[in-house]
Amino acid sequence: MARVRKFFCLLLFLSLLPGRAMGAGGCQDELASSEGGEFTVKQFVCPFQDMEANILPVSYAKVTDYPVPVYRRPEDEGRGVAPVRITGDGFIWVSLSDPRPVLVDGQEWYKINEGEYVRAEYLSIREPSGFQGVMVPRDFNKKFAWMIFHTRVSNEPGQPPAEEEDPAVVPRRALVIIHEIKEINKVKWCRIGTGAWVPYRRLGMVSLNRRPEGVRADERWIEVNLTEQTLSAYEGDRLVFATLISSGDERFPTEKGLFRLWMKVGNGKMSGGEDDSDRYFVEDVPWHMYFYKSFGIHTAYWHDFFGLPNSHGCVNVSPKDALWLFEWTSPQSRSNWQKASQADPGTWVWVHETPVTVDGD
Repeated sequence: MARVRKFFCLLLFLSLLPGRAMGAGGCQDELASSEGGEFTVKQFVCPFQDMEANILPVSYAKVTDYPVPVYRRPEDEGRGVAPVRITGDGFIWVSLSDPRPVLVDGQEWYKINEGEYVRAEYLSIREPSGFQGVMVPRDFNKKFAWMIFHTRVSNEPGQPPAEEEDPAVVPRRALVIIHEIKEINKVKWCRIGTGAWVPYRRLGMVSLNRRPEGVRADERWIEVNLTEQTLSAYEGDRLVFATLISSGDERFPTEKGLFRLWMKVGNGKMSGGEDDSDRYFVEDVPWHMYFYKSFGIHTAYWHDFFGLPNSHGCVNVSPKDALWLFEWTSPQSRSNWQKASQADPGTWVWVHETPVTVDGD
């Protein structure tokens, strides 16, 4: 029979969408029940509850072949009319004016822009990530983390996973409280419950941090920890929100330093890359927040690798997190393009690399 372990649940409140709030629900109940004794079922974390599957205003599709002809109307192809343009090579995503295809002469077409149609066979409609970060209770001061990968627990740090008939597995994206950190043979381990240890490298951790020098106690600021691949939002010294990110990889590192948001864009196209191996073009990306030149925090509807580097240098966040941050940060948006000003300065953004320290260091 599998050993019974006690795992304390992180009491968090999910209220990311404007006008929407949701209590911890079952998480709160489990926390209360854990105080009286051992769990009879393995329970590591709060159950993650997704409020809405998709908050984006349009549907998106990946171009799966190239070059692809784009016609003003579907009938033009059969009539020999030249396409209005031809898509280039690379990583290309388009937004769909209508997720329902148009049938013309037995062929399905999608409208991607006004006066632009593409054969359905060249597109693959994808659902954006439903991941979202968490609001942090006012007096909560513990380290916590998301599991980046499904992970079996070990009974002791430095030991292989426990061999049991019903092995304890922490699922990907689970939230855990970090009770203790030890280093064994130069490898860090984290205790997430009684007799339950996992390797630090499989976590995206959030720790309370001090305001960077120059940020006042009455100001909002964002911390981007590239080591942990996490983002934390603060109001003065109080942590209010945290989530997973995808920053730039080794080829396209994210700029480090202390910045202010200099511009916010409600919706816009993004493109870049130097050659066919890394060229990209993505349409209608909502909620950009630029902190240094073209480096910004923005929605990534095209992947769900949050917690791992996966960008061309920007800080990718899920759609729900991008919306929350866009409305929480300054400058306050009054149009699609809003620059910061002396009267409405941008929110501070601190981008750094800081590995977690071992307890006692």
